Amino acid sequence: MPRLLWLVLAIPALCYPAEISLQAVRHGDSFEVEATAEFEADVTLAWEVLTDYDRLSEFIPGMHSSRIISRSNRSVIVDQSGDARLLFFSFPIQVRLEVEEFPYERIVSRAIGGNFKEMLGAYALEVRGRRLLLRYTGSLTPGFGVPPLIGTILVRNTMEKRLGAMVDEIMRRQRLHELPAPAPSDNGR
Repeated sequence: MPRLLWLVLAIPALCYPAEISLQAVRHGDSFEVEATAEFEADVTLAWEVLTDYDRLSEFIPGMHSSRIISRSNRSVIVDQSGDARLLFFSFPIQVRLEVEEFPYERIVSRAIGGNFKEMLGAYALEVRGRRLLLRYTGSLTPGFGVPPLIGTILVRNTMEKRLGAMVDEIMRRQRLHELPAPAPSDNGR
């Protein structure tokens, strides 16, 4: 019986290979966000996902478009649009980001246009043996009104979905990377 109990308790842990935590705090009109996710993945695959700017809208909820405007050395200008939703509230998001890349370690972005008064964010990657720690810190001040009672919940909910989708995509690509190569066909015999 103790073995069965252990198995029942272990199954939920096996279903969630990523450990994600997120904090969002409101300070007047601004929000501070800190989030971490720890999971098993290769740092180069994680980097590929984080910097796949032209495809982010394919797997990030609420992001309608994301495209590179220009690139030089480690600096990238990216335009993104979408929305943040909570219950029947919807807030449009338009942002032009200046992104600085420090390969396999850190990505720092700041809004240089769009409907945010201020938006600063940073992703950091830390290898921990076979696991990877992905950390996000950010501060944002929307240029549009966000009701006081739902603002923090909206930011927390939006960031949690987006970070979760980012982690899911990294893990999906990791699984694809680990699949064995197909055997050559014998059609030519």
